[in-house]
Amino acid sequence: MTGFDFKARFIAALPFVPPELDLCLGEFVVYEAGQVSALAPQDSQFLLKQGLPRDAAPFLSFEAYSASQIAHRLTVYGLSEDYFPLGHNGSGDVLAIDRRSREVVCFNHDFDNERVFINATLMQFAQCLCLFQEHLRDGRIDRCLAEIERVDPAAAVPGAMWTDAVSEELC
Repeated sequence: MTGFDFKARFIAALPFVPPELDLCLGEFVVYEAGQVSALAPQDSQFLLKQGLPRDAAPFLSFEAYSASQIAHRLTVYGLSEDYFPLGHNGSGDVLAIDRRSREVVCFNHDFDNERVFINATLMQFAQCLCLFQEHLRDGRIDRCLAEIERVDPAAAVPGAMWTDAVSEELC
C-alpha cells in the first residue's frame, strides 16, 4: 500500500506516557535480510523497512529470531517449516506468517495448536495493529471491527483473532 508508514502511524497511536516512565512502547524489532529471506518479497521488504513493534495491543510481542531459534520454535511447538515465527501473544501462542499463503496466524496451544486466522497479509496485519491501537486510545473500540473489516474482511469473521480481541475489549 502506497503511503502507509506503519511505524509512524503505530507510534502516533500509542497512549501518552510521561517521559519519566519510559515504558519503551515505541520500540521496534529490527530485522536483517538474512532473517527474512525465506518470506515473500513483499513481506521481507516490509519487515526490513518497517519492522514490528516489540509489544502491541492486544498483548502481542514480536521478535527477530535467528535461523536456529526459528528451527527450535517450530520443533517445540510442532509446526511445519511452512511457518515463519514472528512472536507470541499474551498466552504464549506462537504468531507466524504462513509462507505459502502469506497469512498471519497464531497457534492456540490450549487446543492442540489449532491454527487461528489473524490477517490475509502482513501489510493488513500492520494496518489492523494500528487500527486497534487507535481505537483503544480514542475509546472507540465499538467501531474497530467495522474498520478492520474494511481492511481485511476475513479478519472480522467469528473465530478470527481480531473479532475475539475487540469482543474482549467491549466486555
